[in-house]
Amino acid sequence: MTALDALRRGNPHLTILSLAETPEHALYRRADVDAGAFLAAAKAIVPEEANAYIPRDEAMSASPAAHAVARRVFGELPMQAGWNYGGNTRMNGMEWHKSAEVVVACTDVVLLLGSHADIHDDAYDSARAFGLYLQAGEAVELHPYTLHLAPLPVSGGRFVAAILLPEGTNLPLAGGIEGTLRAVNKWLLVHPDNRRGVELGGKIGVFGENISLVGLD
Repeated sequence: MTALDALRRGNPHLTILSLAETPEHALYRRADVDAGAFLAAAKAIVPEEANAYIPRDEAMSASPAAHAVARRVFGELPMQAGWNYGGNTRMNGMEWHKSAEVVVACTDVVLLLGSHADIHDDAYDSARAFGLYLQAGEAVELHPYTLHLAPLPVSGGRFVAAILLPEGTNLPLAGGIEGTLRAVNKWLLVHPDNRRGVELGGKIGVFGENISLVGLD
């Protein structure tokens, strides 16, 4: 039994796709990335239980691998390469950008994805989401408006992923937050079970199950 088969068996109520089986989708496509550079840099990261997000890693942003993504995906727009890592366990919400985003899996992960078209009156039913399984070294380009949040770890309870976005994305807004607009080029709805997200002022708008993933441990 493959890891993907085991994930599907352990999570029968969640549709889980893979880049191997579905490299092209309405919400994403496989990204041509020199993953080796990111995998090598990720070895220095020791993720703790709490999730961490670093918008810009100066060394990675200046690397040839990142510059190649900036050209192929963003048409040479200024771009930042950073990291998301930790012990995420649940969906907790859905965010979106009005630009593409590239995720390079440095451990095996599952991304929970959804369509912005399924948001109505700032409300989203989590049952409409699906999982995308990425093996370490695989990279995906999420299309603009694709709903997503932090990856879920497949094994070991921790994940590491490189995140590449237009420069400034996810940084504080000069004009302050407003409704679902939470940061530069970032809109967000949170699940009511996401206590930290609610305490930080996130707009509650993801309803239904706060999806978790049964991993391979």
